[in-house]
Amino acid sequence: MPDPTTKDDIQRQSPPIRALAVDIDGTLSDKDRVLCAPALRALRLLRRREVPVILATGNTHCFTRATSVLLGTPQTFISENGGVISFSEYKIETVADLSLCEQAFSRLSAEFPLRKYSSTRYRFTDIALERNFDVAAASRRLEEMGLAVDLIDTTYAVHIKDRRVDKGTGLLHIADYLDLKPSQFAAIGDSNSDLPMFRLAGFRASVANAGPELKAVSDYVAGAEYGEGFAEIIEYMLREKML
Repeated sequence: MPDPTTKDDIQRQSPPIRALAVDIDGTLSDKDRVLCAPALRALRLLRRREVPVILATGNTHCFTRATSVLLGTPQTFISENGGVISFSEYKIETVADLSLCEQAFSRLSAEFPLRKYSSTRYRFTDIALERNFDVAAASRRLEEMGLAVDLIDTTYAVHIKDRRVDKGTGLLHIADYLDLKPSQFAAIGDSNSDLPMFRLAGFRASVANAGPELKAVSDYVAGAEYGEGFAEIIEYMLREKML
């Protein structure tokens, strides 16, 4: 396993970590979205230690709920990049406006070859697109149109989402529900969609396949990719007595 990279210039003392906010695709899974065995072993270890693992993903609510059941993580999670918050099996809140995304899709489709993923029919608050167009150019057009949405490229899909929500606003909702501070969470991820929760968390770690912008704000960058990298991060946190 390659040697990990740690940031030498951390100026702050991290607070005790009470919970984890963890991305799914590219963090617990491999490049083909298959869950990695090392990640599953690390999650079992966290369950034994009773450390809550809050899934934070751009995936649909139904996908995230099923994944949480299979992984044995709480029914408290963030889906659709903060647009849908599940507090428990019986309490789910939609906090974004799908009509904004539909308007943006309609207008952008006139200029870009946008194709929706089939999962869009399960989505409550955003639209997932295939990565077959110039995302940077489309983002500039959205700004010119004055539409209050963002395009988020997770490397697996491009999401049109309500600008008022993201994984950071989702983390604020979850932290309040669990009576924790955002700084008591560790955030673990691989793409720029994780940046908003990284800015709030007390400890930030990225897997080796993460983009440079996420690595730049990470307190720890794993030497390994995907789920193996997640397992390495958990090993590091245990070794440093953070959990």
